[in-house]
Amino acid sequence: MLTSTMARYLCAVFLYLLTSHALSEVYQWTDKSGRTHFGDRPPEKASSENISERLNQINITSDYSSPELMLLHQQNKDAEAKKRREAWQEKQKNSPTQDEKCQKARQHLNTITGPVVFVDEHGNDLKISEETRKQRVKILKDTIRKHCQ
Repeated sequence: MLTSTMARYLCAVFLYLLTSHALSEVYQWTDKSGRTHFGDRPPEKASSENISERLNQINITSDYSSPELMLLHQQNKDAEAKKRREAWQEKQKNSPTQDEKCQKARQHLNTITGPVVFVDEHGNDLKISEETRKQRVKILKDTIRKHCQ
C-alpha cells in the first residue's frame, strides 16, 4: 500500500516526466518564400537553427520551478504594469490638452505675426531675420491647420 509521502513522490516524478516533454527543443527556419517557421522537429529539406536555449532565457518555466513562484512572478509583473499605467495616467492629467496646445499655438502665432523682438530665456534680445520670422509663422500656421480645428 502507498503512503501519502510515497504517493506525493510518485506524483511529483510523474509531473516532472510530463513537463520534461514540454521542454523539448524548438527549431526555427525560413522557407524559400521568406516565411519564418517554428517547430519541435527540424525540417527535412531546409537548414534550421535550434533556438531552445534562447527561449529558455525568456521562458518563465525555466526560471521558476513551482506554480507558487510562477504565480508570485506574474503578480509582481502585474503590479509593475499597474504602477506604470497609473504613472502614465497621472502624467496625462498634468499634460496640456490638445485644445490648450492649440490655444497656445494661436497666441504665439498672433504674437509673431507683426513686428516683434525675440528674447532668449535670460531676457536678451535675439537677432532673428524677417525671413526666419516668416518661416516660423508659416510653420505655426501649418501646425495649427494640421492639429487644431
